[in-house]
Amino acid sequence: MKNRQQIFIVSLLLLLLVITSAGQASEFRRTFLLEAGARYEVSVRIKTDLQDAATLASVYIHNEHGQYLRSTQLSRSLAGPNQWQHISTIVTAPIGALRATVVFTAPEGVEMEWDEFNIRRVELDLADEELIRQGLVYTGLIVDARGLNLQRGMSPKVYSESGQLVYAGVAVSYGFLQEAGIASYGQELSPDLLRRIQPDDTVKVSPLVVTALDIIGTTESSVIISDSDAQAILDALDTYDFLARYSVVFLID
Repeated sequence: MKNRQQIFIVSLLLLLLVITSAGQASEFRRTFLLEAGARYEVSVRIKTDLQDAATLASVYIHNEHGQYLRSTQLSRSLAGPNQWQHISTIVTAPIGALRATVVFTAPEGVEMEWDEFNIRRVELDLADEELIRQGLVYTGLIVDARGLNLQRGMSPKVYSESGQLVYAGVAVSYGFLQEAGIASYGQELSPDLLRRIQPDDTVKVSPLVVTALDIIGTTESSVIISDSDAQAILDALDTYDFLARYSVVFLID
């Protein structure tokens, strides 16, 4: 779907369009203007000095009076160390929105470098919206770990065979963690479990199903999947970031 997006640079609405000079710190922050109802793609190239550093992209939206309206967060584990990786997230400006601040952060003690920061306005054509409506994009992840004696956990993780951290739910709030958790569990795909990966009632459930190869960790609550399945997940996130919405289900014994 992303290949069919008509993307154009907004020249009048943004405080900052492109930053090509590189920087280095544990946090990178920029503010830009919004048009209510419009969609924007915010992207940057980042690398860190640590393997599988969980970099967090946060976007905070405010109105003309500086009042907070909404935020969105995207967590990515960077391949590395010292390998450039492109990170992007889509922001939709709600009614009354005037400006947004995007913040990219790395864990404490991790050195982060960035360049090629871009803000672009994104328009979806009717064909793209139809794909979403028909459920032809993935809306969530199902990890089939049956037969491995996987244990339920508060912070289950998904790793690739080569050791890349694919999912950890690091940006979850304590309240959400207590109420819903970063994943759901079940022996079969019941209607309740499917609702976990359904964005809303107007969108069909379309899960990306992967098979766990082994369990890992002292609590035996994390899994290893194949490198090809890990890449399929990362590719799917370019269209719809279901991991940022914790749309994850583990099938267990």
